[in-house]
Amino acid sequence: MRSFFLFSIVFFFTFMINYGFVEAQERRPDAAGEWVITIKFIYGVGHHTAIIHQKADSLSGTYKGEFNEGTLRGTIQGEHIDFTGYLKHEASSLRFHYTGVIKNDQMEGAVDMGEYWSGTWVARRVKHD
Repeated sequence: MRSFFLFSIVFFFTFMINYGFVEAQERRPDAAGEWVITIKFIYGVGHHTAIIHQKADSLSGTYKGEFNEGTLRGTIQGEHIDFTGYLKHEASSLRFHYTGVIKNDQMEGAVDMGEYWSGTWVARRVKHD
């Protein structure tokens, strides 16, 4: 009797998930790794690198510009990614705030560079063999 009861519960939840009555937990995209970022803004194109470490929904890591390096902090919610890279420049810091989506080995969206306006960006994961 007990095994029939357990079978009934398993069958019920399997049916509910398969037919959309209960939403299965969404799989979190993997943002960890090295990414080459191409930024398109009003005065041209820039290339930066992000080395991202992911722990659950939190992102951290290293952010590299063409001449200097800084830190990276952000979050990921489903396919939506939001992170900020900071680059030290003389006595101040430049901020690149990225928002967008991640799908497999590509990310894309908008970037806000504060007083240096905004632009669009595309990032591709670097594959190390």
